Amino acid sequence: MRAKYSITLAGLLLTAAVFAAPCPPALTDVASRVGGLRGVNGPFSPQCRLIEPGSLRAELDHKLQRDLPIPPELFIESLVRVGFVDGDPSVIYHNLLDFYSSQVLGFYEPQADQMVVVNTPAAGQVQGALVWAHELAHAVQEHRFRLPSRLLAMRSDSDEQRAASAIAEGEAMLVMLLLNLPTADANSLERAAGLVRQQARALGTPAGVPDYFVADLVFPYTTGFTAALRAYRGGGWSAVDRLLVRPPTSTAALLHPDRADTPGEVDASDLPPVPEGWEEVLTDSVGEWGLSYLLGRRMDAGRAAAVASGWDGDRMRLIRERADPGRWALAWCLRARTVNARRAIEEAMQQELPSLLARLAPPRTPALTWVTSGRTLEVRAIWPQAKRSPRLPS
Repeated sequence: MRAKYSITLAGLLLTAAVFAAPCPPALTDVASRVGGLRGVNGPFSPQCRLIEPGSLRAELDHKLQRDLPIPPELFIESLVRVGFVDGDPSVIYHNLLDFYSSQVLGFYEPQADQMVVVNTPAAGQVQGALVWAHELAHAVQEHRFRLPSRLLAMRSDSDEQRAASAIAEGEAMLVMLLLNLPTADANSLERAAGLVRQQARALGTPAGVPDYFVADLVFPYTTGFTAALRAYRGGGWSAVDRLLVRPPTSTAALLHPDRADTPGEVDASDLPPVPEGWEEVLTDSVGEWGLSYLLGRRMDAGRAAAVASGWDGDRMRLIRERADPGRWALAWCLRARTVNARRAIEEAMQQELPSLLARLAPPRTPALTWVTSGRTLEVRAIWPQAKRSPRLPS
């Protein structure tokens, strides 16, 4: 599951209450350079709109309410129920809005094809020029490949969205780097990639914001930049373009580019239907990255990553009882690359899931049911048994 807030360290995709204004010179100066570097035919300079810093938080809330598959606080509650984060969803959301708002200097809005500029002095300074290079790269991604729009449409598969987002952010980082270091050689690029990873490890977690959201924020920049840089070094911009046209469909494919096969898919039809008297909250894919993070909350991170590397597809469904909305249930179907990988995932989940799912329907201890077949594992937690139809008299 992904915290689908689509924020970047350089900007944030959101629609804001804005007014038309000239673009900052730092933005217009860099737009033509980005367009030239990335093969845009003709003049390239998206229109600009200004928003005031004081309106940003409310506009961010409006954006999240509109773009998430379920209301933001309910989405956060689903993360709490499954064990990705701890805390009160409303408090977490309040802190997230503050955190994300503090990151924003400017961003590209694909639906209107506009650069949205937070009206601060920094927007026209050198720091702003770096941000605009990054965000204008997203504008090129929309103009040439429709990637930002495709990302917004991946609401039902967090893992696919996370992988594609990583390619989008990685390519934008590469554009920003090469514009500022046009003579960079292979060693310089590798040092830059190392610096990105180092800075990511040093990024602190703001007070009141669970680690999960920071890890989810950092992943596209570290892993995505590595993937974009690998493609660029191997085949130049043509190879990067191919990634943007067809990004990896899962974090497993992104994390293991050496694998010849592509991860399989688990369809929602593989999950049990919503029982009578219950309602669906969310159906989503966790993915290798998500599984590794979740298990890593209870076991050594290296071991969790090793176990999760056997992932080959999953689908999770969360439901809640209509008469008692505090009572949730889960059905999760996972497929592993091999039978041995399935056994390793099953062993780790049997050990760690009971405590991770402790908040699924408190104060009840979750009753877990396990079903295995070959490479497939299904776990159900507090899932109600289907009611049997009364037998008709013979």
